[in-house]
Amino acid sequence: MASSTPPPYSISASKSQQTPYPNIKNHLHKHHKRRDRFQTSSSIVSSSYGSPSFATYRSLPPSSSTRIPNCPSLLGPEFRRTRTTKVISKRNLSSPPTCYCQSRGGSAAAVDFTYRLLCTSVDDHQAFTGILRSFQHALRVPEDYCFVLRELGERDKCPPKVLAFFQSSMPLMRNSAEKGKLLTAAIGSLGKMGRHDLARQVFDFGIANGFGNTVYAYSSLISAYARNGLSVEAISVLSLMKDSRIRPNIISYNAVIDACGKGGEDIDVTIEFFREMLQDGICPDRRTFNSLLAGCSRAGRLEDARILFDEMIDVGIGRDIYTYNTFIDVLCKGGNMELAVEVIPDMLANNVQPNVVTYSTLMDGYAKLERHDKALNLYMEMRLLGMQLDRVCYNTLLSIYVKTGRYEEIAFVCNEMQVMGIDKDTVTYNSLITGYGKQGRFDVVSCLIQDMWKKGVTPSVLTYSTLIDMYSKAGMYGDVINVFLNFKESGLKADVVLYSSFIDMLAKNGQVDCAVWLLDEMTQAGIKPNVVTYNTIFDGFGKSRAVAEERISNELGGSEEEGYQSVRMLGNLSKGLLQSMPDDARRRSEDLFCILGLFQKMVQQGVRPNVVTFSAILNACSQCDSFEDAALLLEQLRLFDSFVYGAAHGLLMGCEEAWRHARSLFNEISCMDVPTSSAFYNALTDMLWHFGQRRGAQQVVLDGVQRKVWENTWSEFSLDLHLMSSGAAQAMVHAWLLSMHSVVSKGQKLPEFVSILTGWGKHSKIPGTSTLRRVVEMLLDSLGSPFRLERFNVGRFVSPGAMAAAWLKESGTVAVLLLRDERSKKSNFAALLPSLQALQL
Repeated sequence: MASSTPPPYSISASKSQQTPYPNIKNHLHKHHKRRDRFQTSSSIVSSSYGSPSFATYRSLPPSSSTRIPNCPSLLGPEFRRTRTTKVISKRNLSSPPTCYCQSRGGSAAAVDFTYRLLCTSVDDHQAFTGILRSFQHALRVPEDYCFVLRELGERDKCPPKVLAFFQSSMPLMRNSAEKGKLLTAAIGSLGKMGRHDLARQVFDFGIANGFGNTVYAYSSLISAYARNGLSVEAISVLSLMKDSRIRPNIISYNAVIDACGKGGEDIDVTIEFFREMLQDGICPDRRTFNSLLAGCSRAGRLEDARILFDEMIDVGIGRDIYTYNTFIDVLCKGGNMELAVEVIPDMLANNVQPNVVTYSTLMDGYAKLERHDKALNLYMEMRLLGMQLDRVCYNTLLSIYVKTGRYEEIAFVCNEMQVMGIDKDTVTYNSLITGYGKQGRFDVVSCLIQDMWKKGVTPSVLTYSTLIDMYSKAGMYGDVINVFLNFKESGLKADVVLYSSFIDMLAKNGQVDCAVWLLDEMTQAGIKPNVVTYNTIFDGFGKSRAVAEERISNELGGSEEEGYQSVRMLGNLSKGLLQSMPDDARRRSEDLFCILGLFQKMVQQGVRPNVVTFSAILNACSQCDSFEDAALLLEQLRLFDSFVYGAAHGLLMGCEEAWRHARSLFNEISCMDVPTSSAFYNALTDMLWHFGQRRGAQQVVLDGVQRKVWENTWSEFSLDLHLMSSGAAQAMVHAWLLSMHSVVSKGQKLPEFVSILTGWGKHSKIPGTSTLRRVVEMLLDSLGSPFRLERFNVGRFVSPGAMAAAWLKESGTVAVLLLRDERSKKSNFAALLPSLQALQL
């Protein structure tokens, strides 16, 4: 929420920066027991937690996970891995702007000259030169000239004007020292503008002319690269600096540490520069620690951040608002919201007042954990404190209202932003497009896109990815094509999210061959696929084009010709994406061995799977034609988690011992969010049902119902199958009918009507198109049941209670309701009764 790094440093170090580091040698080589300075939250760092010296900091193990389970888990770390949050942009509102000259202030003549220069076009060379000549004798050398360059960098954002002023002013400098100061100011200004390439050209000009070989010029160039996240270039300049026999100072090292954090370097590399800095006898300051904390925040290294946070007090460096905000950000990324909130009393105790960034960071942390009530409470607290919201806070608030569907509040926030003079940015529009797209309000989405263009807000790659995903889910393939063409014309470079959106669309519509080919194109373009990319392809495996065409035609609710027209549009889009695909590649992509090859690629590329990957593998197994193919595909689970593989394979083989492992697996699955846990149960049940393990599938379903994996599914005389897959639904119908049989056998009467609700399909637009409805209808007919479609609700099957009771009492009914496994002993009704009775309680 705050700026991603502390602001760059002044070339003239303050007195506090020159204070010798206390016991620097002892600090490097002596292990000391750290006192816990964070009194307001003793649980953050226990008193027995030892802090190694920074000289041995590299030996610290990575601390990517901060959640300590109550008991050891039987699952591997890949399966239990939690979702990570996105990097929060941070802004330092308290620190002064950058300065690379001895004096920051400009004379009155310099201020007047800067104002006139800002109002002059760089193309008007005559006017530009005239202004410079008229003020030339009134400007101090070099202070006023450096002041003008800094102001141009901060206020004008016009690199040609900076270059023109730099070139015009250089002859006025009287010696190499003054030229070096002007050079440093020009490099810093161009770095602020994001023109690191021009900053390098100016630096090279200074080196070539003999006045750029100073610590200040090198440090300014390193900072220019750091601002743009170019860590490799910043490190190379530091090496060049050492080769030139110029000793780096604190500004140089701070800029490199800053660049490493922004450039995504491993945190251990960043720590190595910190150690090097200490070994050179250079004292770290608050900005050093703030940059290190920001690096830990990006890397999710909570334990390392804790050490740094406490080490600041141990070495006598006070914490400022940026320190606290960055540390809160680290805690929020780790999901430790309770600890993050406890930082605020410590801030107040040290006379540091929380600001809008503090609250925005906390709000964002709660929002990512979907604890929206807590986030909104913070928002109300900000209102009570009279704190003015900024754009980041408004965006977080909009995101919460979008997720919770509170559209009246969305309109209110948008109006308030307009009143406060805060323009919507790309993040704002992306949140609104996502929210209204999920509601099917495509008219509003269209207006939002037009408003973006009208107000000059450039869509990001995420904007295009969101539109592609939204339109493809709605079957609006013509709009998908238009968005894709607009993206091609935008000149933006595709990223992993955009590619994954296309791959997801193709795989879900049965075009796995196109998805696999696009995956190869993505890799060749230097874009590394992530776990989402692979999951979508695995999930799409086995979906034939015939099934895709039927589904599209049904969803559109139009004629058969209209359905095939949409398929042809999707095919045209695929051609535009993939150019020409060889026939042999298309055939290979439909082969099981292609999927196995994808698993190997996933392992080779170091893409870590998650629970969705395992669900996708199980789904792919249920699409295999033979048991041998499914067993071969299931074997891939061994590459990721042998325990999950053992439980799934044991259930598939009908091993009684497998249920002990399966229950341990289900204990952890049920602790996950409802969509994730229900998807796994559905995938596992479908695989078992598909390969004849009907009794095993039913046991899995009953376990899921007892754990409330599917919400509001089971009641005594009605059944809701909305969230269930076809295999899970069929197993559930058998169990539910057997439960009613036991009720009837006891002499209890059924109500006037009993019902089974299947729904119309998650994305269906016309009643009666649900695949699940057709599967359940075929099952009820095959059982000879009296259930029929309700007249005014074709997603519900109903039967008069008397007719259902009579059918259940028939001698042959129990026999057809009992399920059996192909690879285990026959089951009987008596063995099933305890599970059914537990559901009735």
